[in-house]
This record gives sequence, C-alpha cells and structure tokens, in this order.
Amino acid sequence: MNKPPQKNVKTLLIIIIISCSSVSNFYSQDLTNNLKIWSGISVSYKVNKNLNVKLSELIAYNASPSNYSFSQTKIALSYKLKRRIYISGGYVRGLFNDSNSLRRQGATDSWFNKLAVDRIYGNFSYKHTIVKRLSLKHKIEFQHFFTDLDKYKTRTIYAARVGYNVRKSSLSPYIEGQFFNYSGGIISSGIKRFRFKSGLSFKPITDSAMRVSLYYISQNEFKTEALPENDYAVFGLSLSFKIN
Repeated sequence: MNKPPQKNVKTLLIIIIISCSSVSNFYSQDLTNNLKIWSGISVSYKVNKNLNVKLSELIAYNASPSNYSFSQTKIALSYKLKRRIYISGGYVRGLFNDSNSLRRQGATDSWFNKLAVDRIYGNFSYKHTIVKRLSLKHKIEFQHFFTDLDKYKTRTIYAARVGYNVRKSSLSPYIEGQFFNYSGGIISSGIKRFRFKSGLSFKPITDSAMRVSLYYISQNEFKTEALPENDYAVFGLSLSFKIN
C-alpha cells in the first residue's frame, strides 16, 4: 500500500536534512568561526653570530563558549645571510580536537587524546627602512603538510609587516598583511586566505631578555568552493626570550 503524500514529503525532508548534516560534518572546519584567545611562548638560543635555534609553543582557546581549540609546537633553525636578511626552516606539530573529518584527512592519534597534523616549512625574510624608525619586512614561507587536508597539501604565504620603533623606548607597534596560497587539495589552487594583524611589542623590563607582544588578528577565507570558509578573530599574547 502506498504511503500518504504527507508521509512521503516528511520522509523526503528527513532524508535531505540528514544528507546535509552529513556533508557539513564531512567538510567541517576544525577551527570554529568565533573569537579566539591565543597565548604563546618562545625561547631562542644563539648558537653563533649567524645561527639561532628556536623552540615555541602556542595554545589557542575559543572565547565563547570557552574551550580548547588547538595547540602548536615548533622547532626551527634561523640563519642570518647578511644584515636584515634571514632564512629559516623547521618542524611544526599541531594538536587538534578529535573529529571524523580530521581522521579522514589523515591526522594521527597523539598526546592528550588529540589528533596531530604535522608540517615542515622554510622561509626567507628581508627587512629594510622606509624612513627613520619606520621599517618594512617581507617574508615568504613555504609549508608542506604530511596529512592530505581537503583545502591544501602545501601553502605558500607572503607577509608584509610595517613596524615603527618609538624613540627612546622598546615600544614597537606594527601592522601586517598575510596572503595564503593553497595547492594540492580537492579545491582549485590559488590565494584563498587573507589575515590582517596589528600589534604592539615591548620589553617590560629594560635590558631584559624577555619581550612581550600583544596582537589582534582578523582572518578571512574565500573561494573555497564546496568547502566552508573559515573566518575568525584572535586576541593574542606572546612572550619571547633570547639566550646568548
């Protein structure tokens, strides 16, 4: 016996809703689109006048509701080619909340019941003076991920930072723009993300080895085709230490 038309319509609606939910989960972003709080610490050791080793840790939380977002551990080498020109490279491990989406993309089990996404990177940076105490720094970075993420396998990032050294102080306000080029994913290659960053760095204690940076980030993704765009804002604090 055939079902009444009303039941057929209800059944069809339920199937559509379930299908849409499944697709949303399949392509879900592992960072939510809300305000985040980032805190970081880094230690740099000067091996010689040109070579530095750096270890850093970043922990990110969602502001509302308040919960863990991700963490990132980085170890890197930096080499000064000449004054204000550097090359560096290293290894980064990101720890994310467990999700079917990340498991499908190849993330592996790691500490604290989290999933690991590993990458290596290399970059080149050059800084020059625009006018007295005002500088412009260019940086190009290439990243290769060991997991097959939907949006990219590799990323190339260009960043330009304008900084100002306040006279007779350690204060240095700055603004920075970053463009992210994606490639190797299931979407077309190209520039898919822009980040704007503004901040202020300073030494809380004169002649100390510690430097503090307060910053704000606004991120926007675009042209990600069938995948959802990941847009969020960040308030951040980082501490850096130099050991000679």
